[in-house]
Amino acid sequence: MSSVFFLSDAHFRSKDSPQERIKLRRFSEFLERIAGAERLYLLGDLFDFWFEYRRVMPKGYEGVLRPLRRLRDSGTGITLIGGNHDWWLGSYFTEELGAELAPDGCRVEHQGKRLLLVHGDELLNGDRGYKMLKAVIRNRAFIALARLLHPDFTYWAADRLSDTSRKLGESSQRKITPERGLRLRPLLDDEVDILVFGHLHLAFHRSFEQWEMLCLGDWITQFNHAELREGRIRLYDGNGGEISLEEYGS
Repeated sequence: MSSVFFLSDAHFRSKDSPQERIKLRRFSEFLERIAGAERLYLLGDLFDFWFEYRRVMPKGYEGVLRPLRRLRDSGTGITLIGGNHDWWLGSYFTEELGAELAPDGCRVEHQGKRLLLVHGDELLNGDRGYKMLKAVIRNRAFIALARLLHPDFTYWAADRLSDTSRKLGESSQRKITPERGLRLRPLLDDEVDILVFGHLHLAFHRSFEQWEMLCLGDWITQFNHAELREGRIRLYDGNGGEISLEEYGS
């Protein structure tokens, strides 16, 4: 039975840096190791920013796209879920990479397990300001207006906003407490065995009576990934060690 893999929050940037080179090298090596697997799910924020114009492709991302092409050529399916940084993925990925796009997440079944896959940017209670901003920047009128701007300006502005978004994200992570936890009830039902998400840049795997919850960490400093094999899902750290499963009663 072939494995299914999950990864999120690489936040690849178009500008070269020592950190980007490390991320790219480890990403390429990881994709080489899983070549021929059943499928790879990328659960959002693969890019720190991606906005697809009809005739212009962002510069500086070939190091990310090349190993993805090789993975697809090996027979492994690829599904990209939109994140809060790269929700605007478009036809380049379907036409050039043969990937599937699921901008708002998806429900899938593999190896007898029913999985709900989302980026996770709406899982925290509160964050009303972010939710309002999200509604604006995903509006069709806003996207059409953005396409009228020069790409250099759009990506310059995105770089500025990205640093602010990262600081807000770190603040949100610190606020995950029993009093302000994850907003899961609207997502879970009898049709879900495993919930997989990212966004928080935290890596944890929790099991309850009827279902499991897995947060994928990141591919910035932790280099986490998850694997579903023979009906069991596991979360790994950057050294290949399995992150312990936490069991809860309900």
